[in-house]
Amino acid sequence: MKKRGPIVMIIGVVLISTAFVMSYSIMERVGLNSSKGGFFPSPENMFDKVSEKETIDPGTAYAFSYTTSSSQVPLMWGLYMPDYKPVDKVAVNVTNIFGDKFGSFEDGESIFIKSFMIPKVDTYSFNVENMGNSAVTVEAMFTENPEKSKALTDPNSPFNQNIVPLATAGFMLIIGIIVIISGLVLGVVDWKKNRNQSRYI
Repeated sequence: MKKRGPIVMIIGVVLISTAFVMSYSIMERVGLNSSKGGFFPSPENMFDKVSEKETIDPGTAYAFSYTTSSSQVPLMWGLYMPDYKPVDKVAVNVTNIFGDKFGSFEDGESIFIKSFMIPKVDTYSFNVENMGNSAVTVEAMFTENPEKSKALTDPNSPFNQNIVPLATAGFMLIIGIIVIISGLVLGVVDWKKNRNQSRYI
């Protein structure tokens, strides 16, 4: 009898076992080192520059500014409200020093991230108006050319130490399940072939 099915199934079991071992080791390490940074990277760790926290009263606005150092690359920017409440809402207008507009947005979430292509080296203003009924605390975050951000290039960042290995483990788990199912199908096919051949012996 052909052994293709069992061999393929064993490979699938090995992949799934490896995925579980990787996940367990990550969880255990994060649990032991929780004081050194958490499992998921904080919003600030996803950006190269973060402003000071600013409190904006209802009906008032505060303008964050950022001067770019390059052009023709994306500028990823975001707002983070650390003490977010479901009723909080802000409006954001993005302009440069010449008054050119780069978008108007409304945000009712704790984290709001957008990006645009930097046409030239310039200073950009992010005017944040509090549209809610209570004061909000806001941080502005910026990264030029996000593909080269610290979160992706720093090997010691929570993203690279935790998220990437866990995503790899999840991918291996899915592949392992698919391989086991394939092994079962091959096993059934080989068993039927062997059964039909044995009738003529």
